[in-house]
Amino acid sequence: MHESSICVKSPGKLILLGEYAVLEQAPALVTAIDRHCVVKIAPLYNSTFQIRTGNLKLPEVQFTLDSEGDAHFRTPLNSKVENQLRFVLSMLKYVTLRSGKIPGASIEIDTAPFYHKTTGYKFGLGSSAALTVSLLSALMEYMNKHIEQEDLYREAFLAHRHAQGKLGSGTDIAASATGGVMSYTMPESIDKLNGQVQPHSWPDDLHMITIWAGYAASTRSFVSNVNAFRDQKPAEYNKIMQTMMELSREGSVAFAKGDTDAFLNIVEDFKSQEYLLGQQSDTEIISDVHQDISSMVQKAGGTYKPSGAGGGDIGVAFCKESSTADNIREMIKESMFDVMDLKMSPTGTKVVHTTEIE
Repeated sequence: MHESSICVKSPGKLILLGEYAVLEQAPALVTAIDRHCVVKIAPLYNSTFQIRTGNLKLPEVQFTLDSEGDAHFRTPLNSKVENQLRFVLSMLKYVTLRSGKIPGASIEIDTAPFYHKTTGYKFGLGSSAALTVSLLSALMEYMNKHIEQEDLYREAFLAHRHAQGKLGSGTDIAASATGGVMSYTMPESIDKLNGQVQPHSWPDDLHMITIWAGYAASTRSFVSNVNAFRDQKPAEYNKIMQTMMELSREGSVAFAKGDTDAFLNIVEDFKSQEYLLGQQSDTEIISDVHQDISSMVQKAGGTYKPSGAGGGDIGVAFCKESSTADNIREMIKESMFDVMDLKMSPTGTKVVHTTEIE
């Protein structure tokens, strides 16, 4: 193990185009954003582990890991704390099974930038993916088993699936691991991890304003509703999805070429298909809240859509002129909604060795 402490930070993500269609192997346009999960690991020499998660206000817990990676706590946890630590404990078990026994360690986790400071709501910015990439990188570095950048996405994809108990698209994992803005196509299967990451440059004349709709939404339940619609009415589902997939492909191409006019038109068309998908699947993807924000953005001269599954959470407005972007910000600030100052993170996971953990 490393004698020094290790600090790893990984960015969150914002989906710009391709929600739902990405689950059918269409490319999603996604950017890493400047909200980071930070994981710090320092050595403990008695095979004991302790976890600190200051922003979640959990008590510090101590435990040991057996040869299978299962945790044994010195003081029994109540069910609430155990559930909140479930993801981290799953990651520790995954690394143990994949790479061998982990030396005792103090693990400090900070995901505060992924939560609303006032309400405590968690933003849909890929916090679990950023945690997966940071924790995996930190643990492997701590065990002197460095993961190269080109391998990090695939290893983190497997680790995230192990912890979450589902496949997922891997969009947020790709953004956290590699950084920048990209077109992402998910793997065909867990046995064929051939997901594709195609980096892009941000068009010079494309402005982005992210907006908090005021409440969190459940991605899991929304996707479940859409999947039920797919199974019950495959013809109707396929008609909508084929259009969304084509728009996702065209939007990625337009973005890559810097054709901002075409991209803005595609965003508007994609939102219309999301609304139709929501109606047909009885899922409020384009909710009343998103429609209200969209009306304000359009009035100011921009184009708007939800980022992610929809319902509430975060939306993103696009426009060509900086003056239009300023007008959108001012209009939103005067409303009940919040402008989020999110910017693209050009880099993905960063690993730093320090003499001591702070």
